[in-house]
Amino acid sequence: MMQAHVTDLVEAIDGVAEAAPSTEVPALRPMVRLALVAEAAGGGVAVHLADLVRGLRSHGGFEIHLLVPQGARCDASILDANVLAQCDSVQRLPMQRAVGAADTVAFAHLFRCLQRLDPDIVHSHSSKAGALARLCFGRWKQVYTPHAVYTLNPYLPRGQRRFYGLIERWLGRLASDRLIAVSLDEAEHLQHALRIPAARIATILNGVPAPALLPRAQARDELGLPHDAVVVGFVGRLDFQKGVDRLVRIARTLRARGIDHVVFAVIGPGDFQAAAGVSESAIPDNVRVLGAVPDARRYFSAFDIFALPSRYEGFPYVVLEAMAAHVPIVATRVSGAAELIAAESIGLVVSNQDDITPFADALAVLSQDRLARERMSRNGERAAARFSAGVMVERTVDLYHRLLDEAHSCCK
Repeated sequence: MMQAHVTDLVEAIDGVAEAAPSTEVPALRPMVRLALVAEAAGGGVAVHLADLVRGLRSHGGFEIHLLVPQGARCDASILDANVLAQCDSVQRLPMQRAVGAADTVAFAHLFRCLQRLDPDIVHSHSSKAGALARLCFGRWKQVYTPHAVYTLNPYLPRGQRRFYGLIERWLGRLASDRLIAVSLDEAEHLQHALRIPAARIATILNGVPAPALLPRAQARDELGLPHDAVVVGFVGRLDFQKGVDRLVRIARTLRARGIDHVVFAVIGPGDFQAAAGVSESAIPDNVRVLGAVPDARRYFSAFDIFALPSRYEGFPYVVLEAMAAHVPIVATRVSGAAELIAAESIGLVVSNQDDITPFADALAVLSQDRLARERMSRNGERAAARFSAGVMVERTVDLYHRLLDEAHSCCK
């Protein structure tokens, strides 16, 4: 099964290369009015939106309207003043994460806003915004990127899985012109588990810009990390999905084995103790909890290994950022990450389970094998160019134009 996924990913990468910008002068097109809608405008979704806004503005031909939640659900450290300045308008809507009566208020605000903007395309991101936006009927085309469709969560109770699966299936079949899967596993899940027609699914792999890394010594100094340690980095939301509790147990296991040259650096927003299920005094002394760090991708140069103990993902941006920084990766077998690591030989993949022994074993081996880390680092350097933000933007632009061309053809 994994070999088939690796082959498919290589073919997808080849497809990305073929979809790279052409040297031919494109035909003049009318300006496309685009509404980007996100409720969970943080983490990888915020990074994706920021890269998409910058790429679309550089590409030209788009009027960009960003619709995001009020308050802390919109990460101002990623969707910063520079990104917002590249949008033609920014609308702050009362969208909340929890499903409830407040969604009717959010829907009303969103519907009125879209009617006023009258976009050509509404592109919604993540499940809440995806549901609300696709219920807003209008002349516009509907594009939806789940960024890890919720039913990929292996811990979802059966009743909730059926409920959310039915919603995704109904909206995917009746209210979506295209669904963008960010990994091959996600595309397969949408088609086979949720039974959404393949013709409505496009796979566009995530991409990242070339990182502006700090020098290694400076990065470690600013993060307060020892220069002589093997540093295992973790960057992400501090919550159950990301496996923060697993990371603590992994760190504790390495310490118990007498592997004292390894230090874990944990970067990200959230309550670390709640996510890890430990008190402050129970945090292992080989773990440094650094909290949210602005522009965290600059600090990947401080890491010798990147750890991804997630329970489920779509295609995690941090894996691409680690690859772009040439940092070897140890990850659980989750969508996107497992495909990429196996295809490009940039790290080790272990079983996705709460028994952390395989993960601890992989880190222990890699922490003591400098030559293996150097080989994976070189592989990451070669692979990074194929997963650029520029290619992701070009493929998204191509999808937008094809949708509008289809609509114009139908009207003739």
